[in-house]
Amino acid sequence: MDGIQWCRDRLLVPGHPLAASLLFVPSPDRERILSLKAVLAEISAIPESSGDDTVVRAKLAWWEDALTSGSEHPALLALAQSGAQERLNASDLLAFLHEVVGRCQGGTRFERYEELWAHCLALGGGAARLEASLISIHHGRYQDALESVGGAGYLFRVVRDMAVDARQNRWFAPLDLQAQFQISRTEVAESKVGSGWDGLVRTLIERGVRAGGDAVASLSPSHRHLAIAWAVDYRLAVHLMRRPRKILSRRLLPGHMGNVWAAWRAARRL
Repeated sequence: MDGIQWCRDRLLVPGHPLAASLLFVPSPDRERILSLKAVLAEISAIPESSGDDTVVRAKLAWWEDALTSGSEHPALLALAQSGAQERLNASDLLAFLHEVVGRCQGGTRFERYEELWAHCLALGGGAARLEASLISIHHGRYQDALESVGGAGYLFRVVRDMAVDARQNRWFAPLDLQAQFQISRTEVAESKVGSGWDGLVRTLIERGVRAGGDAVASLSPSHRHLAIAWAVDYRLAVHLMRRPRKILSRRLLPGHMGNVWAAWRAARRL
C-alpha cells in the first residue's frame, strides 16, 4: 500500500489547512510532515470515535502496540516510507497518544482560561514539537515558541467547533469567561445567544492571536512549515472574529484559495 498517497487523499483536500501550507514546503519534508499529521489526526480521533470507554480503551491499546511494534496502518506506513519514523522517538508519539486520550476522554471542564490554554499547549503544542522533531536541528530552545504557535492554532479550532461540541455535550469554555459574558452551554447548543457570545469568541481568539503572533517571530527559519501554517491559522482566526455568529449554525471553513494566498505570502516573507 502507498501510505503517502493515502495521507494525501485523506488530508490534502480543498479547505484543509495542510492543502495550502504544504504547497510551499519542499520534499522530503513535505511528505514527512504529511505522514506525521495523518498519524496525529488518527490519534486525535480516538476519544471522539465512541462514547463507550471500552471501545476507547481498546483503540488506545491497539495504537500503543502499533506505535511500538509496527502496523500496516497506512498512516504508519507513510511514516516509514517518508523517512519521518527514523526522526521520531516512539516514546514521544506514545506520550502524545496518552495525552490526547487522557485529556479528551469523558467530560472536560475548565474553571479558568489558564486551564484551557494549558490544554491547548499540551495537544496543539505537543503536535508542533513533534513536527519540529522532523527537522534536523536542536529545537529544545524553541520549545516555548513551538508550544505557543501550536497551542494558539488548536485554540482557534476549539472556538470554531464550540457550538458543534456544545450540542454533543462537550463544552470547553472556561467558567470564568462564561461568567464574564453570561453565556452557557445550553444557550449555545440551542443557538439562543446574545452579544455575550460575540464577546466570548473574540476574547478567546484575541488571546490566541497574541500568544501565537508573539511566538511565531521567535521560531527558527528551519521551522518553515509551522510559520506558514500559522498564517493559515491566523486567517481562520480573523474569520472567527468577524463572524462569531456563523459558527452557531455551521462549521466555519475559510476558502481554499484564500488559504493558499495566505500561505504563499508567508512563504514569500520567509
